[in-house]
Amino acid sequence: MDIKKIEIAKNIYEKLSRWKFVNKILTDFFSDNKLNNSKEIILIKVALIDSFYKTNLKDQISIAEHIFSLPSLDKDIAKGDIEIVERIARQKKYFVSFASKFCHFHNKNSFPIYDSYVCLALKRLVGYEGKKYSDFFATINKLRNDNNLNSVNYEDIDKFLWMYGLTDRLKNNKKNVNREILSLYEEHKNLFEALC
Repeated sequence: MDIKKIEIAKNIYEKLSRWKFVNKILTDFFSDNKLNNSKEIILIKVALIDSFYKTNLKDQISIAEHIFSLPSLDKDIAKGDIEIVERIARQKKYFVSFASKFCHFHNKNSFPIYDSYVCLALKRLVGYEGKKYSDFFATINKLRNDNNLNSVNYEDIDKFLWMYGLTDRLKNNKKNVNREILSLYEEHKNLFEALC
């Protein structure tokens, strides 16, 4: 992983108009509603993330109520305390992907997104096998440090890792990915393959 590959991933991402549109909707809504002081606002945030990112939540209302009940939620998110991801994620199931996205859209500078494609990329690049957010966070920071990329923000690291994981999957003929991405991959395969 190097700055050139991160720039390639950002270039690919710029071609994904639907993904960019969704990111803007989430970014704007979370920015306009920074505080989590009402169940209604939290439920809308939960529903938006679950809908756009398909995090497979079965009971959005219970999850919103759980988040609302967490003490010092806004303070912990603002200061980038990664333990808040664990506190949100720990419910009847472990919703780490959802929880990381919830925190990421509140504070993009502190919370990288935990995603299956990002985890696949980390497995290929550094042998990552973890499940807990703290392990994931430490692995991303080690990867940034080892590659002299500490000045690169989590959002751009995420774009690279996400694209890398997607490319790995597509190169192995696993085509059950988002149609916009599949179409872009088929048009610009050389760009995707330059990531690996």
